[in-house]
Parts: sequence; C-alpha cells; structure tokens
Amino acid sequence: MKGKPLYPFAATAVLGVLLILILSFVGVSQQQEMAEEGDENGTEEVDMTDPIAYGEDLYQDSCIGCHGENLEGAGSNPAIHDLEGRLSQDEIVDIIENGQGSMPAGLETGENAEAIAEYLLDASE
Repeated sequence: MKGKPLYPFAATAVLGVLLILILSFVGVSQQQEMAEEGDENGTEEVDMTDPIAYGEDLYQDSCIGCHGENLEGAGSNPAIHDLEGRLSQDEIVDIIENGQGSMPAGLETGENAEAIAEYLLDASE
C-alpha cells in the first residue's frame, strides 16, 4: 500500500463510473417502459363533442394546482366556483388566454380556453 497509494482511489473511481453508466442504462430502459405503459393504459379518450367534460379535463390538467379541486381557490389564488352572473364566457376566455393578476397568460388558448370557460360556468350553476 505504501508504494502504490493511487490504486484504491483509481479502483473506486472506475467502479463509480461503471455504476453510473449501468444505472443510466437502467433508467433509460425504465423510462421507455413507463412511456409505453402510458400509451397503453394512461390515455383516456376525451369526448371532444362535450365541451364541458373536455373543459373539466383541461381544468384538471392546467388549473387545479392554483384554483383547487372544487374551484375553491388556494392561497392568494381566487375561488372560481361562483362565476355565473359575475363574468361572461368571453370574459373568462379572455382571462384564461391573457392572464389577470398573478395568473400567467397563455396557459390555454382558443377552443381549450372556451371549453374551460364553459366548464367553469356550468360548475358554478
């Protein structure tokens, strides 16, 4: 050991690099398997002919984190469960597309924003 002090460090470094490479390949393989499972099991067909159901699905994806599961709001994010009579569908679409206050613009646009607005108005009845 006195004459060759670098051997243990070199061996540890080589083993570390090999372990990183092996774990990287395992991770890539698992990522591909998860993507394939998502294609088979995770895709749920949304009925595009029902804008309220489609809007609810979009709300679950884009809005629930700030406005809550029951539209009750969270923290400084406002409750949106009582929009009927306060805002028109066009006003809601404008807020979704252009943002307002701390809400960023462009989360959803076009037909998606319209579907979310229809869902919000339907849910607040």
